[in-house]
Amino acid sequence: MPVMLHLTFLAISVVPFVFMTGTFGATLQIQSENQSVLNKAAEEVQVEISLGQLAAQRAINTQVKEFGQHMVEDHKKASQQVELLALKQGVKLSPGKKHEHQQKLEELSHLSGHAFDREYMDYSIRDHETTVEEFRRSMGIVQDEDIKQWIILVLPILEGHREKAQRVKYSLQTNP
Repeated sequence: MPVMLHLTFLAISVVPFVFMTGTFGATLQIQSENQSVLNKAAEEVQVEISLGQLAAQRAINTQVKEFGQHMVEDHKKASQQVELLALKQGVKLSPGKKHEHQQKLEELSHLSGHAFDREYMDYSIRDHETTVEEFRRSMGIVQDEDIKQWIILVLPILEGHREKAQRVKYSLQTNP
């Protein structure tokens, strides 16, 4: 009888532990996904702010300068929103600049004139296309409703940036 009682106690103790471990693992996975999305967003907005500031200073075409300034303003707002989401999630942001972003910033800082304008607009179009696709993929991964709602809010803005960048690039080709 004592052996049977011991086995019953062991079974009662192990089952909740296994269940809790599975739940804990899922919670960690969700937190990791949230952190990954927020860090990626924080990185993207910082890159756009840096490049926009560079464009506002270096571009010779008025539309490119204005586009750069617009990127700075919009992405500063997005940066604040990402920081608030991270704070609410308890996520410590550690956005660095990917090597490719750092390299592009360095490359653009050595250009001037029309070469800068064209390269900045080309990069802005490509980067916004990539970011839009990454955010769309994130919608299927992220579990947190606040982050999903933020992505839903930001996607049309990013698509608008991409479209505006395409219009500015087109104007550079027709009006150098």
